[in-house]
Amino acid sequence: MTANQAAIVYDKIKEKIESGEYSPAQSLPEVALSKEYNVSRNTIKKVLLMLENGGYVTMDLNKGAKVASYSKEELLQFMDLREVLEGFIIRQAIPAFTEEDIAAMKEILDNMTSFKAKSDLVSYSACNQKFHRIIYDACPNRPAAEITVNLKERMRKYNGKSILVPGRSDNSLEEHTAIYEAIRRRDADRAEELIRMHVHHVRDVLEQYYSFLF
Repeated sequence: MTANQAAIVYDKIKEKIESGEYSPAQSLPEVALSKEYNVSRNTIKKVLLMLENGGYVTMDLNKGAKVASYSKEELLQFMDLREVLEGFIIRQAIPAFTEEDIAAMKEILDNMTSFKAKSDLVSYSACNQKFHRIIYDACPNRPAAEITVNLKERMRKYNGKSILVPGRSDNSLEEHTAIYEAIRRRDADRAEELIRMHVHHVRDVLEQYYSFLF
């Protein structure tokens, strides 16, 4: 086993968890994973421990590893935390945005508009991630940005489904457009207010449609 081998398998399993290919609470048997990724069980054991440390899987002495799953209450608590973090991050980022950042956000927003018109919600969601990534990358407070990115990665399976709720893509595009305009104007107060409202609206969707989506 090499460290590089374990890192490669870790990234592959993590991506499948984040994308929903491995569902919340799904069992992850060591033997099956060893065959799927063509590595030793010792490598899989190490990878599963890494994933447990990252909050992606849970380990039970008798039942083995499972994809981490979250109750409705836990999910809403994560969203409450994210709302505060996102507001803090965008306020910190406003003075740091370059003209290139703002131009990139406008291009992403144009692509989101196009994908929404085509009802291509998968591509729309990918653009959504890129839009927010520019904000995180601009934030000079790296711990806040890194915590938020990690939190969103763990919640990606849940956040991604919110766009499937009828009418949510319309609201989402309007919210991102308003956030972009506040950033373009360098209006930190309005940008913080808008992004907190945006996250809160996602929270409301997840609360209302939790049973339907999951």
